[in-house]
Amino acid sequence: MRHALALVSLLGILPACIVEAPTSSKSSPPAARTQTAPVPVKNGAVLGDLAELVGATFAPPSVSPGDATRVVLVFRAIKPTTDDWQVFVHVEDAEGRGERLNADHALRVPTSTWKAGELVQDEFALTLPPGWRAKAVNIFVGLWLPTTNARMKVRNPEAVRTDGSDRVLLVQLPVAG
Repeated sequence: MRHALALVSLLGILPACIVEAPTSSKSSPPAARTQTAPVPVKNGAVLGDLAELVGATFAPPSVSPGDATRVVLVFRAIKPTTDDWQVFVHVEDAEGRGERLNADHALRVPTSTWKAGELVQDEFALTLPPGWRAKAVNIFVGLWLPTTNARMKVRNPEAVRTDGSDRVLLVQLPVAG
């Protein structure tokens, strides 16, 4: 089951979380890649007192070396903060062979501006480098504070998949090609 997609909960994600795949761009996608509808993934990890990671969408729901998948993370703010936490995204070979990619970044909407109860989306492209050899990747996410390099604690590790180091295993995506 290691290679099975962790995309079993396709229903119940908030409709506001699901976005359309882009229909046009400045550069056309390769002819072999077809546009697919975003695939929602539910989560529910509670990150400190700050937010719940409601889930994410992936379009397309797989990734090929050299190509991108568009990721939209959805957070529900729990409590205001004055700190500006950032998202860490660790993409790792699902078979544990050591390949790893960091896609850490500042949120489009800083956490210091979040209001309790608000849904906040963070969108980014995830691209594997050409030559990536893994057949599937695990995508771990969480929040970290650059000023201290501290990770936000996952308050409900028994309810979500984590690695025990405050990294939430969001999904396992197949690597095509």
